[in-house]
Amino acid sequence: MILRLVGLGQVNREMLEELSPALSSRLKLSCLIGPFLDLPPASYHPSRRQFDADIIMNRLLARVPGRFLAVTKEDLFTSSCNLNFIFGQAQCPGRGAIVSSCRLDPSLYGLASNGGLLFERLVKEAVHEVGHTFGLTHCPNRTCVMSFSNSVLDVDKKGDDFCPSCSSKLRAARN
Repeated sequence: MILRLVGLGQVNREMLEELSPALSSRLKLSCLIGPFLDLPPASYHPSRRQFDADIIMNRLLARVPGRFLAVTKEDLFTSSCNLNFIFGQAQCPGRGAIVSSCRLDPSLYGLASNGGLLFERLVKEAVHEVGHTFGLTHCPNRTCVMSFSNSVLDVDKKGDDFCPSCSSKLRAARN
């Protein structure tokens, strides 16, 4: 099974190359890197200074074949669920997911820049969103990567892999 990693906006190839093995090992799939696309201008809301993930997702579904995870550094919200911000969004089940590093970055919260922590958070949210594409829903096990994250503190508390129950569901969905 193949997962296409799509760069959106100012995301560089190196970030996707670093993310690829982390996703491959946890999701048991192969990652292809590219394409690199601009964010749809219609998705930007100047008053919010955010991008609407719903518009982005619809454009990606029309342009990118197969299962994909789009990665961006831009701040996202979703108009369909009326959420002020999101770490990511996915079809559940489906073939498309998107994740943003914006609110995962410690510097957004006035803390020192920490690339290791940012990457750890990005892996968790990327695995979580791709898990949704396989039909996995939010897990009540707070250590499972599929647990819901309402804040970056919730992201930090959960693990970066699936609990036994979600692992079993993922295996069943892949077969």
